[in-house]
Amino acid sequence: MKIAYLLPNLHITGGARSAVELGGRMMKRGHEFNILIPSGRKKLNVAEGINVIECGWKVSSPLLAVPTGLLGMLQKMPPADIVIGSMPTHSLTAKFIGNRMGIPAVNYVLGNDVHFFDDNNFLKSSFLVYLYKLIAKFAIKSKYMITNSHQTAVWLVSEGGNRPCAIVNSGYNPELFFPSSDKRLDRQAMRLITIGKKQPAKGFPDLIDALNMVDQKECQFTLVVVSQDNLDMSSAKFNFQIEKPQSDVELANLYRSGDIYINSSWSEGFGLPSLEAQACGLAIVSTNCGGVREFLKDGENSLIVPPREPLSLCRAIERLIKDNKQRSSLIEAGLKSCQKFTWEVVSAKFETILKEIKADFTDV
Repeated sequence: MKIAYLLPNLHITGGARSAVELGGRMMKRGHEFNILIPSGRKKLNVAEGINVIECGWKVSSPLLAVPTGLLGMLQKMPPADIVIGSMPTHSLTAKFIGNRMGIPAVNYVLGNDVHFFDDNNFLKSSFLVYLYKLIAKFAIKSKYMITNSHQTAVWLVSEGGNRPCAIVNSGYNPELFFPSSDKRLDRQAMRLITIGKKQPAKGFPDLIDALNMVDQKECQFTLVVVSQDNLDMSSAKFNFQIEKPQSDVELANLYRSGDIYINSSWSEGFGLPSLEAQACGLAIVSTNCGGVREFLKDGENSLIVPPREPLSLCRAIERLIKDNKQRSSLIEAGLKSCQKFTWEVVSAKFETILKEIKADFTDV
């Protein structure tokens, strides 16, 4: 198959990294994989053979890059058997292209698209948010819908969207994300790892509040914040460091340097960082934020607490810092369970679903 994937960027984000990983494996399976993005919006390295097509005029504004990029995609779309879009604007563009070329268009939904900009962190204008929601409501009524988790499917249907034809989870690369062979489980001061983002729904202030409540005499730790944002850490009453990895190799090395990974999000379509950290041999403490329930089970391979409850998060962190035995048990169980979510497993399902969609479209 010749596959075209429309994206708003190729930055270090879960959606972009998933597309790159899927593309590399689909190529190994004998398919052609093209990624179309706005000009100047590429930061990730891609596997040799993936064709990255930069579209439209190069502009500095990420907001303006969307419409200019979409117009460019209409002009630079290569021959394809199937076109995929993530994010409502790009899935609708994929649908238009599909209708024009006579090929199936897939909306691959990676989160609660309709409410993606509700926090006004990116779209400051209430009119733009309203316009975006109209587009999103229309996009989720596409015929061919795929979601990355059962939680995303629930959000999709609850907003009036069509029921997805398949759920294809995200995955991790075991050649990059693997445990350290010489990690000590009895370090006096734990290294806690987290992803820090400004968006309110990521719950980063909740984590700061939680760690400020940790008894640092009994539970010594340093927080390592992995982030590309300029975060406000002024309220932190503990040791921390901020790291800005520029590749998956650097990211995986940071994970392996830690003991416990903390996810404080209110809402996640899947929660890929938690899976990758788990594959690197970290014990996971996560909020019950939706998509992580695809691979995390409370008390079995992780500790799960309610979102927006810093005290509950604090107690779970203290529990794992103090209890080497439980931490070791969660790590061992996590290393076993995460093997069901390698990119090889995920891409095999992805390929099967795309073939079924193509066959269904041809039959009609």
